[in-house]
Amino acid sequence: MTQRPAVFLDTSGLFAAAGHRTAGADEPARRALDRLLASGTRLVTSDLVVAEFHGLTLGRFGPAVALGATRLLLQTPRVEIGATGADRLQAGLTFLAARPGRRLSMADAVSMLLMREHGIETAFTLDDDFRAEGFATIPDLGF
Repeated sequence: MTQRPAVFLDTSGLFAAAGHRTAGADEPARRALDRLLASGTRLVTSDLVVAEFHGLTLGRFGPAVALGATRLLLQTPRVEIGATGADRLQAGLTFLAARPGRRLSMADAVSMLLMREHGIETAFTLDDDFRAEGFATIPDLGF
């Protein structure tokens, strides 16, 4: 049995979609996320992305919004959240070490490794580092 195609939810896409009410530039991300949720596409992310999303939302919008947005993400049954664990963190370090001139976060490194591990070719992200690693991105904002 083959799994249906999936999209990886990255922090930047989630954060942009969450902030669409305060910045008009984030509206394409909100619309893209709405389409993904309505489409039935498998949606995958990691616990590192959830933690990073909470931190960014906390800094921009405050504790109540951060808690509510993170709770909504965790309670969305369509979103599969992968556990990172020590082995994946170590693999993330190896990934980063192989790209010494790039400013990649550990969350991005582990995200890209998870995508490759699960055969996911597309990320919901505004981060052009995913394109640099050969992934397609949604929304396509012309990076």
